[in-house]
Amino acid sequence: MEQLVAEGVLRLDDAVLAVCAGEAEQELFSALQFTNVTLSGLFEGGEATASPFRWSLQDAQHLTFGDKTFDFCFVSDGIHHCASPHRALLEMYRVCRTGILVFDSRDSLLMRLANALNLSPVYELEAVVFNDFERGGVDNTHIPNHIYRMTEREFKKTIRSYDPVGQHRFRFFYGLNLPYAQADLRKSGWKRLAIRVAGPFVKLFTRLFKRPCNSFAMVALRPRLPGELWPWLEFEAGEIRFNRAYAQKKFRPGRRQ
Repeated sequence: MEQLVAEGVLRLDDAVLAVCAGEAEQELFSALQFTNVTLSGLFEGGEATASPFRWSLQDAQHLTFGDKTFDFCFVSDGIHHCASPHRALLEMYRVCRTGILVFDSRDSLLMRLANALNLSPVYELEAVVFNDFERGGVDNTHIPNHIYRMTEREFKKTIRSYDPVGQHRFRFFYGLNLPYAQADLRKSGWKRLAIRVAGPFVKLFTRLFKRPCNSFAMVALRPRLPGELWPWLEFEAGEIRFNRAYAQKKFRPGRRQ
């Protein structure tokens, strides 16, 4: 986020909606000195910790805001708690004017190996335990959620399918998030030992090779129209339509599918 602010992609006075948010997001945006943030989540009483920002009770998969209400939409480790992560992504994209910023778990061979060795969970029981067995699971219920891990390609395809009118700009940032807290919660001593022994080697490996990291930030910026409109499209009477002149140059007449 500091890099995006330094580059001018994010501005401190941007209208930002943070979904699946709580105290950690309040602390983050306060530390970065953002001034126009709406925190939202699926639990009552969030306004108690949202100050100086606004609070809104929202389901990330069914946002009540209009199209392009905010400059940016933000989520950190939240969409994998949704019954439909892709729907949450597209709702975030729908309400943004500039782009979305998504921090979450990344699908990789290293993560699949950790799952197979039972060193990293497939279902997030720990989140429900941390929240006194009341919430923290799928759609913030007491049922542990499946941890949906995304890839760069999947993220791009989801956004492009929803908004196919122009050239998006995508960015990815990589990091390592070792499950020390989750392991400490478990009674299994060998798992705690295995993670702490393997941790330094995994850190070194992922410092040299970023893509196997288990955590990443995904950025999707809307096409800047009309400049980034696809050449087969054009504006006509204020609407985006198929560019017939482009088709006449590229396709032979009389052909039908």
